[in-house]
Amino acid sequence: MRILRWISYSAAVLALAGCGGGGGGAGSGPRTAEVSGIVTDFNGDVVRGARVWINEFGETDTNSAGTYILDHIAEGDWKIRSEIEKDGIVYKGENVARVFEGERSKSVNVTLIRENQQARVFGTVIDNQGFAVQGARVFAIATNDGGVYSSTYEITDSNGRFDLDSLVGGVDYKINASAVGYNSDVDVVNVSAGNDEELILTLKNATDPLLPAPTGLVGVAWTSPSEATRSAQARSAVDNIKRLFDPRTPKRTVTRDTVNGNWIETDLFWDAYPDNDSHIGYGIYRRLGTSGQYTAIDFLRDPEAEIYADADQDLQELESWGYLITALNTNYPDTGNSESDPSNAITVETLGDLFTNSVLQGPLRFRWDSGSGADEFVVYLFDEYPGVGVDSIWNNSASPATGTQLTYTGPSLQNGQRYYYVVLGLANGQGSRTISRVDEFIAN
Repeated sequence: MRILRWISYSAAVLALAGCGGGGGGAGSGPRTAEVSGIVTDFNGDVVRGARVWINEFGETDTNSAGTYILDHIAEGDWKIRSEIEKDGIVYKGENVARVFEGERSKSVNVTLIRENQQARVFGTVIDNQGFAVQGARVFAIATNDGGVYSSTYEITDSNGRFDLDSLVGGVDYKINASAVGYNSDVDVVNVSAGNDEELILTLKNATDPLLPAPTGLVGVAWTSPSEATRSAQARSAVDNIKRLFDPRTPKRTVTRDTVNGNWIETDLFWDAYPDNDSHIGYGIYRRLGTSGQYTAIDFLRDPEAEIYADADQDLQELESWGYLITALNTNYPDTGNSESDPSNAITVETLGDLFTNSVLQGPLRFRWDSGSGADEFVVYLFDEYPGVGVDSIWNNSASPATGTQLTYTGPSLQNGQRYYYVVLGLANGQGSRTISRVDEFIAN
């Protein structure tokens, strides 16, 4: 299977050579793209009100769900920086976004680290003859993952230099340097806070193995209420319910509004890929329905990735989407071996909107409409608005309900107090999920 060649010439140039974090200057090419993502701390909790910017294209602030969007970006590789000050303490972070014309970059997350807890790894990437390698990607990912779902990476300059200066002190980081046409070099470092460590990473001439296919691909589909496309508060609640039900859910939010007003995302997960110095990333493929040819939708240039979030506006409710992924070697796309055989194929089915009805009391009963496509239901009850980090005081996740109502069986509620609840609908072995809007009632 060799059908990832759909990538445009300009995208292929970026994939092969990189733009060194500058992309040729802010005025080069049409400014039609967007960069979006989420800002978290090292524990994976979202950071609200953080400043996010690209030097060449302006700045924005994260909303209450930790989400940011920067628009009018030109094609290229750009450094995303973020910073916030709380109680006199400065937190900083950065990452690199690869931007293609007219597309939104889906997974550019930034992790903020307390300034006095940061460590720095810098150095040079060279080939086996000692010459600097320009445009190499140097990835850093914490091996004792604190909730960070994507690598931080840098691109070497014309002297082969890189500088990763927003790492967490005292944490083991896997450093992976890779470039097209070379075999990668990997090291593990642990730098104490406030200190620097210099590395020389040596890339050897590329071999051309046919890499093993990725394994263990699974997927889930999320349908969220249309208000989540307009309300930062609602988005934070949706993100919280996702994480409460499935801690694997990536903390990355792409805001969009489809034709039907739905907010639909599919999340793909796969087994950690075995260490291989020829591995450079993944090809992501998708098709509508359960037959026909798969179309390549992304080149995930991160050999350490184990997750991908698809938030394309083509995704609509009550549809079946097929996915598979491939592993790409460092000769991609120039040789017949540069793309592996496909992973296992999976089908993910999206659900429709889930609407709640007002509760009945005496006894307390939660009610919802049929028609979403879900056949099991979990109710989450909260004693405050269920934003990120707020836990439920009761839920029936251990025994999902069927039908269109559920009688409350939890601890006594306080008369006159306002409570909030969300209904989560499930189908297809819990691989299809739909979330109601946040509703509320006053106990009596």
